[in-house]
Amino acid sequence: MTPAIYEEITTALKREPLPLTQVYALVKTAGSSWTEAQVQLFLTCMDGVEVEMAPAETPIVKLGKRTKEEELVEAIVEVVKSNTGKPILVAEIRKKLPGKYVTTEAQIKSLVKKTSVLELSAPGHVRYKG
Repeated sequence: MTPAIYEEITTALKREPLPLTQVYALVKTAGSSWTEAQVQLFLTCMDGVEVEMAPAETPIVKLGKRTKEEELVEAIVEVVKSNTGKPILVAEIRKKLPGKYVTTEAQIKSLVKKTSVLELSAPGHVRYKG
């Protein structure tokens, strides 16, 4: 499971909850060699993802309630991705974030270090690794 595959799964789950069989199909299409059981175990262990076991049915996978920090990280990723693949200044990210986010450049840098899809590049810049 790569960060890009996981991001693809979470993007699909933002639209709607999906049966595990559909999530597994996404994972296989993206090139993973994991089994359905491995995908289910991985998703069960991930914060922010819920796997509901329905009796006699395929489990349903959905996103759980996100923390404010997770929402901010997602907003930061979207701002960086919208910069057409070029590194973007942390100060510019802060300006482009939706108004509901009150943050500092130091907090943005700290959150970038915690993500698998973003990285700090040239001084004061963030790059999407996707």
